[in-house]
Amino acid sequence: MRILYVTSTYPEDLPNSRNGVHQRMKMFMQTINAFSELDILFYVNPLLEISPERAARMEKMLLEHWNCRARVFLSPKSRQMTVNLPPKFPFGSSIKDWWFVHPFCYVVAGREQLASFEACLDRKPDAVFVHRLYAVSPVLSSRKTVPPVYFDLDDIEHRAFIRTVRQPPYWRSKFLQYLKVPSLVWLERRAMKLARKTFVCSEIDRNYLKKTWRLPGVVAVPNAIDIPPVHEPPVHPSFLFLGTYNYRPNVVAADYLVKTIWPVIKRELPEARLILAGEQPENLECYHEQHDGVEIRGFVADLEQLYRDVRVVCCPIQAGGGTRIKIIEAAAYGKAIVSTSLGAEGLAFVDGQEILLKDQSDSFARACIDLASDSSLCGRLGEAARAKSIVNYSRTSSMDIIRAELQPIAC
Repeated sequence: MRILYVTSTYPEDLPNSRNGVHQRMKMFMQTINAFSELDILFYVNPLLEISPERAARMEKMLLEHWNCRARVFLSPKSRQMTVNLPPKFPFGSSIKDWWFVHPFCYVVAGREQLASFEACLDRKPDAVFVHRLYAVSPVLSSRKTVPPVYFDLDDIEHRAFIRTVRQPPYWRSKFLQYLKVPSLVWLERRAMKLARKTFVCSEIDRNYLKKTWRLPGVVAVPNAIDIPPVHEPPVHPSFLFLGTYNYRPNVVAADYLVKTIWPVIKRELPEARLILAGEQPENLECYHEQHDGVEIRGFVADLEQLYRDVRVVCCPIQAGGGTRIKIIEAAAYGKAIVSTSLGAEGLAFVDGQEILLKDQSDSFARACIDLASDSSLCGRLGEAARAKSIVNYSRTSSMDIIRAELQPIAC
């Protein structure tokens, strides 16, 4: 059998692609590949060269780094707002209307993008797997017969979008951004109605969707990682924020940590140091400033050594959706974690037992200071977090759920 995997996320640097979206892609691709041939349609940056040689290189990298054997097809994203409107689009047929309420998907909704999808349909896949909301437009627009569809919504995009709009910076017309929400809601619901199964990353998201729309077939597949070895936390007071800084919520969280929370910690623990790790740190305001005790490392290849160097992991996230792979990962390494409630939303870690949840800057700083100063508390919290991650967030467990939901295709 053959499954067509459709995505607008293209990991150009696949060997070093470790963010949550890419790790989830890898998990689904590997699971599908275990029982099916796999075709992958990547919608890519239109500035990239599209050639058989590039597709062949991606096939080789997928096999070498993700242990995934696939036939790769590449299609450029559209640079123009000329789209094929899905049937029954409720907001009028003009291109202007479509773009104004829905700028998220026009890059995969043009004629060329639809033609690429339909060319892949000519290979007669037994099912189509859509990776995230931004790739669903060609599936909804196609006039060809589409085989059974499976959909990884991952994040509930309209909720994540609303939270992002509520965050600074503010400008006079920013409230108009809310006019885009109905289109997101419509697209999510339409995609879920089309799909036999819709996958989300937490039980909170699953319950929200089932209660809101009463649609069957919503399945929680937790984000997950391979459980790493654990090491004793260092004695010195060291803190870590890890994220990809082309993602706006991570940028806001990192700058908030450095400018608001860190000075409180530093006053009480003068010897403390804070590490900011992750790709594209130049997007941070604090990257261009001097802050005592703050070390900005950028991309770090050796995560095991990075976690070995830190005592406490911080996650002061204030926007976004889904679940944080950074918290799951830190827990698996046995690290004590301080997070906002939103940062840990959807995760099974219990406040005061496996994680500390603090939404105010002063209480967040105090929790970090207490963990850095109390070896017993720090160790106990880290051990409990690791135990919970092994039970709830191992890749083996999540892949078992995916396999159970997808293998009936073969029957």
